[in-house]
Amino acid sequence: MKVQTAQLDIIFKKLISKLNELGIDSVELDQDYYLLISSTDWTKVGESNPEPVTGSLIDDWESLEKIATDEHPLMFVDFDRLASILRAVSEKINP
Repeated sequence: MKVQTAQLDIIFKKLISKLNELGIDSVELDQDYYLLISSTDWTKVGESNPEPVTGSLIDDWESLEKIATDEHPLMFVDFDRLASILRAVSEKINP
């Protein structure tokens, strides 16, 4: 499988368009902590019994906001942070 950045761009735009179409300009998340399998273990299905770590949606969002305002440089871990936020938003608007 090849993930192309141009396709990601289209998909993200369509996701935002869908939220706008639904009249959703913000999503109130009631949860903060979540379980996360580390990046080194999450694709090793059946090979090991990984220990999940605790993540924080609040910390993730605050870090992403700093990127949006150029207070913080983008780092690769921010992909994980965004993924966690997107999952939480998805669960909230479509439980």
